[in-house]
Amino acid sequence: MSERDTIISLATIAGESALGIIRISGSLCTQLCTDIFDKISPTPRKTFVKNYRSLSGKIVDQVLAVFFEYGKSYTGEETLEITLHGNTLIANLILDDLIRRNCRLAEPGEYTKRAYLNGKLDLTQAEAVAELIAAKSEIELEIANHQLLGSLSNKLLEIQSQLIHLQAKFEASIDFPEDEIKEYNIPEILNLIIPIKESVNRLIKSTDIKSSLSQGIKISLIGPPNVGKSSIFNKLLHTNRAIVSCEPGTTRDYLSKEIVISGYAIELFDTAGIRETNLNLETLGIKNSIEVIKDSSIVLLVFDSSLPYPSDFFEYIKEEIKSQSIIIIENKSDLERVITSENYPTHFSVIKSSTLNENCSNEILNEVSRALVGKYKIDPSADILVSKRQHKHLTDSLSHINEVQNLLTDAINEEFILQELKMCIQCINAIIGQTDNEDMLDELFKNFCIGK
Repeated sequence: MSERDTIISLATIAGESALGIIRISGSLCTQLCTDIFDKISPTPRKTFVKNYRSLSGKIVDQVLAVFFEYGKSYTGEETLEITLHGNTLIANLILDDLIRRNCRLAEPGEYTKRAYLNGKLDLTQAEAVAELIAAKSEIELEIANHQLLGSLSNKLLEIQSQLIHLQAKFEASIDFPEDEIKEYNIPEILNLIIPIKESVNRLIKSTDIKSSLSQGIKISLIGPPNVGKSSIFNKLLHTNRAIVSCEPGTTRDYLSKEIVISGYAIELFDTAGIRETNLNLETLGIKNSIEVIKDSSIVLLVFDSSLPYPSDFFEYIKEEIKSQSIIIIENKSDLERVITSENYPTHFSVIKSSTLNENCSNEILNEVSRALVGKYKIDPSADILVSKRQHKHLTDSLSHINEVQNLLTDAINEEFILQELKMCIQCINAIIGQTDNEDMLDELFKNFCIGK
């Protein structure tokens, strides 16, 4: 399929709705305005109301349309957007008619691909478009919006510029040895490499946070049987999702539900009570509970405060909770307190709770919110989080930067150093989809008097 084709698609979800939008991109848009709407030389970015007439001359629908001229649209091509009544039949009739007029259906992501190929977006911004659409939380939306505006691109261009500056120094030393060019100073070059490595490392480390945000941060309710985990689970969801019973061991497998807390997408787990048991089915449920702990970022340890601390319980989970943030919920606080805290695991906070209290869920959610903010210190307007694809290229670039550092320290031939720098720049270029050898030449002429 040719990139010169005029492509079409329904830009809204198919089905009954008040409105639907069909997007057309390509060189046929001007002619389509003339043939369908009798609009010769349509005024760009000015909407008009017209009847959509098919090739056979039938009126399909009264629509609202807007034309975008070449270079001024999302794709960078001529674009026509048609807003129709949200009826699947109408949408299909228009799409079929456009195909008969030599348009073709767009492939997945083709509009954004054309925007990239036409220089309207770089690859990081194109990826941000997909992340904006897939976002499940406000935090993800804010991050995607800032990356769409170029926050990651700008940071990568800054790193690229620093690398090109180094490349220019070595190019000059190799290509113009007879000129009066000051020799580079190895300690000075090593000092220039340090901030580059720090910047790349910060981006690499952000991948885990990005992954947690996109997959949903896992929070699990863990505890012995019959301490009120399922009741708390229901309270946090504001619905009776889990079966609650006074009989110990009611929950035999974990339940999960997606919720949003303070703008973060959360997957909340209610798990089987952990205790010594001879019942095979309950044992399997307990094993699943322990596995859930391993994947959880925050663990809510629930105890019955009217009973002594279950010392044997901690033996089951002590290895699994070493790296997690822990919030201890002393439940059933409406009863006389018996539990003591001297055996609690380290690095925890404690909430006294009773599911009989209407404010129970708010108290727990407030503490979880504080834990989330502490664990995921994100400023969506300033922090940059990278995807797995970007992480791979950044890791490769860091490897080349480290090799440059080693070669400089060992005083290895500068041609080998230059080769590593070039490969490092290629890795950065692969992230933003940019390859431009002229950048190095510009830097070279700017900083050195060559050919005087």
